[in-house]
Amino acid sequence: MKSECNFDSIKVSVIVPVYNVEAYLERCLDSLVKQTLEEMEIIVVNDGTKDNSQAIIDRYAAAYPQKVISLIKENGGLSDARNYGIPYAHGEYIGFVDSDDYLNVTMYQKLYDRAAETDSDIVVCGYYGIDENTETRRFFQRGSTLEFGVSLHENPKLLYTNAPYAWNKIYRRALFERTGIRFPKGKIYEDIATIYPLMLHANRISKVNEPLYYYILKREGAITATFSENILQMYDSLAIMNEYYIREGAFEEFKEVLGFINLKHTILRFRDFTAYKDKDLQFKVVRKGFQHLDHYFDDWRRNKAFFDFFFSKKRLMGALAKHEFTWYLYSMMPNSVLRLLGKAAKTMRKALTVFSKRSYLNKYYYVRTCKKKPLCDKQVLFESFHGTNLNDSPFAMMRELAKDPTFTIYYTSKKELMGEHRKILDAYGLNRVQLIPLGSRKYQKILATSRYLVNNVSFPTYFIRREGQVYLNTWHGTPLKTLGKKMAMGIQDMSNMQRNFLHSSYLLHPNRYTMDHMMEDYNLNHLYTGKVILSGYPRNAIFWDKDAAAAVRKQYGMDGKETFAYMPTWRGAMSSGANKGGYEAEVRDLLTKFDSALTDKQIMYVNLHPLVKDKVPIEGYKHIVKFPDDVDSYSFLNAVDVLITDYSSVFFDFSITRKPIVLFMYDYDAYMAERGMYMDVRDLPFRKIYTMNEMLAYLHENDKQADVNSAAYDAYYKMFTNYDAPDNIQNLNDMLFYGKAPKFEVIDYAENKKRPRNVYLVGKNDHKGWAKELEQQLHSMEAPVAVFLRRDFNELTLKELTDKYNDWLDYTVIDTQMFLSLPENIKLFFSRERNTYNCDAVFAREVFRILPHLNIQSVTAGDDSYRNRSIEQAVKNERKG
Repeated sequence: MKSECNFDSIKVSVIVPVYNVEAYLERCLDSLVKQTLEEMEIIVVNDGTKDNSQAIIDRYAAAYPQKVISLIKENGGLSDARNYGIPYAHGEYIGFVDSDDYLNVTMYQKLYDRAAETDSDIVVCGYYGIDENTETRRFFQRGSTLEFGVSLHENPKLLYTNAPYAWNKIYRRALFERTGIRFPKGKIYEDIATIYPLMLHANRISKVNEPLYYYILKREGAITATFSENILQMYDSLAIMNEYYIREGAFEEFKEVLGFINLKHTILRFRDFTAYKDKDLQFKVVRKGFQHLDHYFDDWRRNKAFFDFFFSKKRLMGALAKHEFTWYLYSMMPNSVLRLLGKAAKTMRKALTVFSKRSYLNKYYYVRTCKKKPLCDKQVLFESFHGTNLNDSPFAMMRELAKDPTFTIYYTSKKELMGEHRKILDAYGLNRVQLIPLGSRKYQKILATSRYLVNNVSFPTYFIRREGQVYLNTWHGTPLKTLGKKMAMGIQDMSNMQRNFLHSSYLLHPNRYTMDHMMEDYNLNHLYTGKVILSGYPRNAIFWDKDAAAAVRKQYGMDGKETFAYMPTWRGAMSSGANKGGYEAEVRDLLTKFDSALTDKQIMYVNLHPLVKDKVPIEGYKHIVKFPDDVDSYSFLNAVDVLITDYSSVFFDFSITRKPIVLFMYDYDAYMAERGMYMDVRDLPFRKIYTMNEMLAYLHENDKQADVNSAAYDAYYKMFTNYDAPDNIQNLNDMLFYGKAPKFEVIDYAENKKRPRNVYLVGKNDHKGWAKELEQQLHSMEAPVAVFLRRDFNELTLKELTDKYNDWLDYTVIDTQMFLSLPENIKLFFSRERNTYNCDAVFAREVFRILPHLNIQSVTAGDDSYRNRSIEQAVKNERKG
């Protein structure tokens, strides 16, 4: 037992049932005693084990007397052992660990921190499924973070978005105490009967989107690895769940999602028939399954959520799956035939996806157009934020260029926003500017044939800048938050952005600070071969136009009033959690308090992040309105008196006006714990406010610039806005579209074309020797460039890059959207050997898509996959030629 310990200080109690796992137990306990969360206890329950596990438990209890509690009981099964440990738990939260699995040492620290930040009864994380035979791992329960941060009543989809496993979560101990819910003794699939009922009572279910638990997929002797009569107990566990919801009066409210869960587990067991040896058991499973579904869900065959999710592309299979006869027929087929049919169906589904999906067909049209159609000399495609709005530098440049009728101008818009965007264009008299729907067939044609391309983010992953195209990437702000390889958990997400930078003819940076960070953190210094322009953002020219500001104030009735612009950054799952409903509720609460404090002589205009603006309607307030839809945001921002923001880089631009800026950072500590910053925002020469009371008081201050250090502001202005000027738009357009000599500083990176480079295509990170193999290969190569496949990224990849390579290695992260025509993709898809299809040209083009214009001497593949060997051979052939 634990000696002298302050039970009140324990944050998490972890219950570890043990039964015949001596080969795995040390690894499990090591990962627990080394957890970075100090305030935790480990309750190890010996469930009548017959091996030497107790000796291992005793050793850890002696070595960690303040942390490890040893309990011994008669064998009763996994559920009984977990239940036995619950009364011994003193922590604020309880976690469960299966003793043949292990954990990331930061797991409980991260889960508890998220629980504390969001005041959540349950917090979940992703996990790795580990196949110890092949030494491979797979990330499960990834993504869907926007679904979390609320209760089940607010988002019923959490029931099927969230797997029911007990071990990748922590639960507030009070949840067990007030509900009396326990694991059903003697049942398998016990988590279904326990976790789903617990979720019903949770005030909020939050998520840490990292794989922190290491689940062993298959182990000899594990119950879940065998198929016996016990499999029928799954229906008992499902029934326990259903009956609980019925008793709580919640069955009708959650009937569709409960039906989804029951259907999912039933159909998945049917699909497992290739692993059953007993045909009689297959018949029993089918019979029991249909009896179960018919008993609880009279309309289960019309469960749209389920059949759309599993059979949206296989309507016939979905229709057949609803009939008992189908599964009896399926179970009568020999297992070898079922496996063959399954393999054939998988190949066919993949082929149909590759060759018929609309987005793929559009891509093929883009490739074909690039090959067949010439460039249109005076055709320009502008794009801002993937078509979500018409703001930013591309819009400012387009407005100026539109004065020249000899240019044909297109602007990208999301299809559902084209009406709103047309309204803005018409308001500016830009009637001849044509909107094109993002991703459409017409979009592919314009992208492929425009001589000039201007974007502030990125074009699609298959995009390649054609010979003769001029591509200016303006980006969209001086970086405050870390980007590229400095995002510790987001390096893989830089893939398409980095590739777009590499394909750009010009990169626009508004100051040397931005240039240094962007070039370094996207690995551009030695890989980029175009030119960098040092010039203020075109969008900022409006901040010198006082007449335009006066016109906007008059148009929107702002004269005689003090006006504020509130432009907070998006926090998503990082909201403080003070309110139910997550960040959206938090914003509504803030706006309500603002509205009550503002006077009739004040107006606050709100412009929320695109990810949240549709969820928080700005209406019904007395003194608060949203930014108008018929003017671009910077033209409107130019007219307000005060900017209130937080961690958004918009203040870099607005500071040109020298008007008051407030950084309202009410969640500073929580935000900084999640996001890295290039600078300490507390050092900026603006007003910093950390509490709502102080913020409300500020609204009524007469001198909004009080406490601002003018000398510090002058130093800031020189560093960040020195290149901004009212004529930046004209100067940039003159150079880009008319070929005039630049009136700003241009830095040419063409020298990178001459340096010989050797490329290493990094193999899949799925074996123990991967890190050592990577290190040996990179250190043996001269001027190496490493290429990582985005889908192969996992925790080890991120750690290796962050710890060993970020400071010196040139590397890229790529995706699998190759630049392929439909015939090429068909040939490549069905070619399994190098001699069946000569695809050297295809893969040489792929090298250009990844690393354009570099002098590549060799390519070495880190594994023997067909694709990597083909790229390697293609480059060798190219060198010979």
